[in-house]
Amino acid sequence: MLANPKRLYALAGFTVELRQKGWFFWRTYGEKGEAKGPYRSMASVTLMIARELKQEITKRDASYAVEP
Repeated sequence: MLANPKRLYALAGFTVELRQKGWFFWRTYGEKGEAKGPYRSMASVTLMIARELKQEITKRDASYAVEP
């Protein structure tokens, strides 16, 4: 394993839409799933997108994880 490997991740884009019932989001490219929502505020929907991005980075970076 390299001592200090450079790790760069291009993350998926998301589409966000304000509808009558609230904010919804879905991945712009890739899997065509249902829109997730409704969320009451722009802050709530962006927090949920941030959580999805964190999961994606964690999954991609798993092979570099150092076991104690």
